[in-house]
Amino acid sequence: MRTHLAPRGQRRAVRVMLPLMLVLAAALVVVGVGSATPTGHNGLISYREYFDPSHSTGALFVVNPDGSDPTQITTPGDGNLDTDQNWSPDGTKIVYSHNTADGFSSIWIVGALGANPHEIVPCPGAGVLIDCAAVISPSWSPDGKWIAFELVLGPFNAEGNPVDDSIWAVHPDGSGLRQITHRVGGTSSDGNPQWSPDSSRIVFQRNLAPRFTARIWTADSTTGGDLVGVSPPGVNGSDHPDYSPDGRWIMFRTDNGVPGSAKLMMAHPDGTALRILLDGANNRQFFSSSFSPDGTAFTVGITPGVGPDGNADVFVGRFDNKMRVASLTNITHTDVWESSPRWGTAPLLP
Repeated sequence: MRTHLAPRGQRRAVRVMLPLMLVLAAALVVVGVGSATPTGHNGLISYREYFDPSHSTGALFVVNPDGSDPTQITTPGDGNLDTDQNWSPDGTKIVYSHNTADGFSSIWIVGALGANPHEIVPCPGAGVLIDCAAVISPSWSPDGKWIAFELVLGPFNAEGNPVDDSIWAVHPDGSGLRQITHRVGGTSSDGNPQWSPDSSRIVFQRNLAPRFTARIWTADSTTGGDLVGVSPPGVNGSDHPDYSPDGRWIMFRTDNGVPGSAKLMMAHPDGTALRILLDGANNRQFFSSSFSPDGTAFTVGITPGVGPDGNADVFVGRFDNKMRVASLTNITHTDVWESSPRWGTAPLLP
């Protein structure tokens, strides 16, 4: 049964299709959607559903890992989009980006089943945020103390490049804003941050000029230093890399731009033992992915999905004892685009 959470938390057997729309300036377009997998038992999977073919409108849902009881948990309002969500380490909350039809973005927190949505980072806001152009892809640290996100600061130059585009962090109450990564020669953009299980490092996507090709890196979560490359040059690793709960692996996808070349990959945090988990056979494309909290499985968005139009669906894969893919099953089944899954520890829906 597909359900929508009413304002008082009641679930009703109706499907809500909001006429949502997101308008973002072309200068603010960035790759991606974030996931830091909490360690623990395998609970609910959250995902984003687009409501229109242009992927400019949509809301957040949760679902049991077997695909049962998909439930809408945010109602963004007309013309808005909720996206880029990640779980709190205890599974009780989700942090996400709220994007409005007039081009503004902000970071919000909501309960696992839709309770008490509230803003924690406005954009623009006070202090350094007065020049904020976008806040994107928030991710909760496993120790619960910080939320990392991509911050784009204006103004933009004649070529459309912002003054800064890097990883920052705040406490969950919105206080303590601090910068983590720093641009390389003023010509890079950093996004899609995720945390290591001990919260000491982040993994993120860096795009470097002049072509702004993507690579996956890790860095110290306090200073942004001690950079280590995870994906080698030429692989174009991107789109919300995720640490395994034991910290031994980082999962990411490659560029979907060349038909048949897309891959879901995994490597150790030092870049060794690079391997392909899934390849682009039959023109498959992959989107952001997330390990299960117990590390035995993963979830990923894949096109084509099961609907007649080939829109993305959310899939769950199981690892064998050598961390190879043993099985892969779709858990969403609609005709609309459903992707950006994040696996948390929230109790399953009955």
